[in-house]
Amino acid sequence: MSPEARSAEGSQTSTSIDDIRAHLDRGAPWDACDAFREAIAEPRDDGELLYYGALAHARAGATRVAHALLDKAEAAPHPDALLADILSLRGRLLKDAFHRAPERAGAASLLARARDEYLRAYGFAHDPHPGINAAALTLLLGEREAARALAREMRGAIAMRNPASAWDVASDAEAQLLLGDIDAAARSYAAACTLAGGNAGMVGTMRRQVRLLARAVPQAQTLLPILRVPDVVAFAGHMIDTDPAAPPRFPASLVAAVRAALDRHLAGCHRPIAFASAACGADLLFIEAALACDCEVNVVLPFHRDDFIRTSVAPGGADWVPRFDAALARASRVILATEENHLGDDSLFEQAAALVEGLSKLRAAQLETSPSMLCVIDHQSDGGIGGTRAAYERWRRTLGEPDVIDLRALRGEASPSYDSAHSRKGSPRASDDGARAVEHPPRSWKSMMFADFAGFSRVQDTFAPRFHEYFLKIAAAQIADASVKPLDAKTWGDGLYVVFDAPDHAAEFALGFLERTLDVDWTDAGLPSSSRIRIALHAGPVFRGFDPVMGRDDFFGSSVTRAARIEPVTQPGNVYASEAFAATLASSSQQGFALEYVGRLLLAKGYGESTLYRLDRA
Repeated sequence: MSPEARSAEGSQTSTSIDDIRAHLDRGAPWDACDAFREAIAEPRDDGELLYYGALAHARAGATRVAHALLDKAEAAPHPDALLADILSLRGRLLKDAFHRAPERAGAASLLARARDEYLRAYGFAHDPHPGINAAALTLLLGEREAARALAREMRGAIAMRNPASAWDVASDAEAQLLLGDIDAAARSYAAACTLAGGNAGMVGTMRRQVRLLARAVPQAQTLLPILRVPDVVAFAGHMIDTDPAAPPRFPASLVAAVRAALDRHLAGCHRPIAFASAACGADLLFIEAALACDCEVNVVLPFHRDDFIRTSVAPGGADWVPRFDAALARASRVILATEENHLGDDSLFEQAAALVEGLSKLRAAQLETSPSMLCVIDHQSDGGIGGTRAAYERWRRTLGEPDVIDLRALRGEASPSYDSAHSRKGSPRASDDGARAVEHPPRSWKSMMFADFAGFSRVQDTFAPRFHEYFLKIAAAQIADASVKPLDAKTWGDGLYVVFDAPDHAAEFALGFLERTLDVDWTDAGLPSSSRIRIALHAGPVFRGFDPVMGRDDFFGSSVTRAARIEPVTQPGNVYASEAFAATLASSSQQGFALEYVGRLLLAKGYGESTLYRLDRA
């Protein structure tokens, strides 16, 4: 390679690293993973780029990928100083594994291994940052005096640094915490946050460490309010009134008052990250208010954009459509629950609301915080399927009381009895006369699993009957042992397809099925020793109809096809889940599952791109 080519490649790598770091600094490790994937598309043997790819995946919870990238980073050419960072990150991955399951067998050995990696890093570079991590893990291992001695040593090393960085001050705060001086630790953490500026990823890392240390120093929990990360806000609100004959709920005359209330609420939030839909009325007012204060805005649409405009934007009046277009043009992301049309299935609004909630929970988890919900609501309104009232009640059941802007109070009705006497349903949506030219059964939201074996096409007829027997027995046993049976189950060749109502039932089934297949020696059935099953999960709207050939009900539609297209791009021996499935699972508040970000991958057979996660047990 010529010197000019090497210089150009070095400049490109530096730009890629800057992009990854920028995403990490704003607390968006998923975007950092995608930036790394783009950078590494043209293979580059650069240890620093691989390290930052590993860091992005570590913060996204994708520990297996992070470990693999670290191994490559250590083997690739890299600056000598980077070795301490590589060792420290390996220690972090082991520490995170403990943090996820501190009570499981072997957890103490994870802590000891993590401490050893941090000590190696400290011994190599004499950097107090891995040193203070080693001290913290020493305390968690029960070696209190050794931990305090190491903390005092780190405080001495940090005092020699001038000027001190945000990480220096945070490390000093951690040392003070280990030494039992909570007040001093609080002051130092506050100073570290000031130095960190808007670096949400850095503050999120501090929060994670404080949560971990609270296992040994319970007072550490009191420090979390000092370590402020962006507030993640899920939103739900009523549409503008569209039926002049109905009693008022959100009349157009309240637009200015609602906008002012939204502005006040957002002004009280810390650098909010917003998740909302975009119907005329409260949704769009919230998005506009969030964009006005430079928030990150993520918009979820329940179905195809044009159909959403027809059903949920245009009914409010012609001026709402350009406002919708302008708002979505500035949004950070626009997520479609399905790319299909409404077709009269109001259950799609319910699922879009669940995605708003689930995505906000996933994002908040990356920042080591919890999301909040804001509702613009009339409590006297019964609402409809997928409406604000349903979202409000669901959030109350799972995460606590939402914040409320009360439309009834804003209306200031002269007669309080008027509202209760005229409770109303949600604002009517536009009819589907144009989209329902063909009669069809209603769709409902289901969770689907597809699974097959990598390498099955090479199985010879000599082994096919044995494979068939093994595979069917495992599938039958998994169904028999499932606490909730699938609504539908089919096999063909090496494939298994099942359908469930609830995402947690599908997740449990998929992980159990994977575990059963990993216990079998498939070479006995003619497969290569490297063969592993691939399992894909997706959630979406599907039709249910009678299949006269099979003589029973069947589930079908584009969501089934999408689930099938995810499976071929799944890494063997893994369960991959679509973003829709991941968010639906998160919104259900079920415990016991972990989701590691994989990235945006091209699906099989030209079926577009999909954001995927790896599902595992927590």
